[in-house]
Amino acid sequence: MNLLFPEFKQRIKSEEIEELFDLVPVDKESVKSYIIWLTTESEKISQEKKDQALRQARIILAISSVMHGYYVQRKKPSLFGRMYYEGTSVQNINKELRRAVLGNCFEYDIRSSVVAWKMGWAKQYIDAREQGEDLRKVFSATLNFLEDKADFMGTVQYFTFGDTSPVHKDLQPKLLKQAFTAISFGARQNTTGWQNESGGWTNPALVDIIKNGADRERFLADPTVQAYINEQSILDTHLYELVKATRRDLLSKSFLQTPSGRPSKSKILAYLYQHDETEVMDIVCEVAAQHGREPIARVHDAIFFKHKLSVDLRHEIEMTMQDQTKNPYWRLSHKQLERYEPRYLDLKMDEAAHKERIRQETIRAREHYANLSVD
Repeated sequence: MNLLFPEFKQRIKSEEIEELFDLVPVDKESVKSYIIWLTTESEKISQEKKDQALRQARIILAISSVMHGYYVQRKKPSLFGRMYYEGTSVQNINKELRRAVLGNCFEYDIRSSVVAWKMGWAKQYIDAREQGEDLRKVFSATLNFLEDKADFMGTVQYFTFGDTSPVHKDLQPKLLKQAFTAISFGARQNTTGWQNESGGWTNPALVDIIKNGADRERFLADPTVQAYINEQSILDTHLYELVKATRRDLLSKSFLQTPSGRPSKSKILAYLYQHDETEVMDIVCEVAAQHGREPIARVHDAIFFKHKLSVDLRHEIEMTMQDQTKNPYWRLSHKQLERYEPRYLDLKMDEAAHKERIRQETIRAREHYANLSVD
């Protein structure tokens, strides 16, 4: 503990702790149950991912055991505007382990946050053109994506994969989500780029997401997808032109440039988005705090509260998000997370021990019979 966080040994002030770290309350019994589940029941996780999750769970459990039930995350702010953390954190653990760590709570996410952010600039684009265009017609596909995402994605899935695709139906929605995320950050058929969960730069093209050639051809030929790509391109270009007109300082920042030294459009858009994302999530925290509600954790465009927000409070938060940022498209979606219940912990441990005894007895029996001589 002292090696990882020597500041605590020095007994620094609470204000300094808040400046350097974020503390997350840990449901230790839930994490213990997750470890038992991971080692005795999980079947669809690769051994590599299982080992990683087990290592992370044990680190969190060990630190929270000596920190009065809290896990310590050392802050590592990104130049792009997001807050990251060094080493293991609630950001870079898998969702199941995060559920185990946080226990019973409620997660609130900005619905389709990147797309909602871009649409916040759509009216300015229409007004600047002074052609009397109907915003709903110019950005019809994007608005369909925001207003009825399930229908939008279901339709695209049907026309992309059909009944002949080798891709399993359960995997198809995940691939489409990745594809639309890539498009939202500027991807076409062979280009993209955005910052990943660990703060690094990710560049998988659409060819690396929808790998089956026939599926990808159908996806890119779909009229809805084509309209969406075109609308995203319009907004990307509008935002980049605004940067060139009003934020030229960004064009010369080395971390926003390509390896050849030219301004990277996708990196600049990611920079703008992540700064605004942080700002709007701060608004969520501020309004919640006014009602005595403090989050237990934040993960970029997601925030976690121990208890469910009332409908009125959620509405007030959304209205404040929209008013303060002049973006009417911000919405919060929510879901309940449930802890890994410890009531089966002893049973699972006994079961695991029983299986190990049976395995050892079987080995001994085989060795015994292998050593018997035939008369």
